[in-house]
Amino acid sequence: MGYEIEMSYDLKKLTGNTGNTGNTSNNAIKLTDALVKVAYQNNCDKFFQFKEGDTQRYHNKRRSNIMIFTFKSERFTEMSNFLQKIVNNYKKRVHIESVYDIEHKNLVYASPYYMDIMEKEDSEQKEEYKHRRQTRSYSETDYFILRDILKKNI
Repeated sequence: MGYEIEMSYDLKKLTGNTGNTGNTSNNAIKLTDALVKVAYQNNCDKFFQFKEGDTQRYHNKRRSNIMIFTFKSERFTEMSNFLQKIVNNYKKRVHIESVYDIEHKNLVYASPYYMDIMEKEDSEQKEEYKHRRQTRSYSETDYFILRDILKKNI
C-alpha cells in the first residue's frame, strides 16, 4: 500500500502584484510543475489534482488547487525527503492538508482546515485522530512524518 499526501495552494495568492488572472494560471502551472517534479524525483507512485470547487467534499472557503501524491510503503525515505523539500522550499505557498497511511487506514496528519472539513464528513476518523494527537500515540513512521511537517520534535 503506502501513503497519500494531500496538499493545496490558494489560487488567489498566486496573482502576484498585477492581479491578472492569466498570471495566476501561469503561476499555478509553474508551482504545480515544480511540486510534481520534486515528487517524481522522490519516486512518487501516483499524482492527481483537482480544484476545490470540483467536488462536494470541499467547501468554498478558499479557491484552491488540491494535489494528492501517493508513495508506496517501501519508498518511505523518499516520501520523507519529499515532505522535507516541500516544507523547506514551499511552505509559504503550499499547505500540507493531510498525510494518510493507506495500509493501516490511519490519518497521520491533518491541518486545521482539513479537520474543519472532516467535522462534516467523517467525525469518527476525526475523533480518532484527535485522540492520537492528545495521547501522542504515534508509530515510529508517524513520528518521522510529523517531525518533517511540523519541523520540531514531538
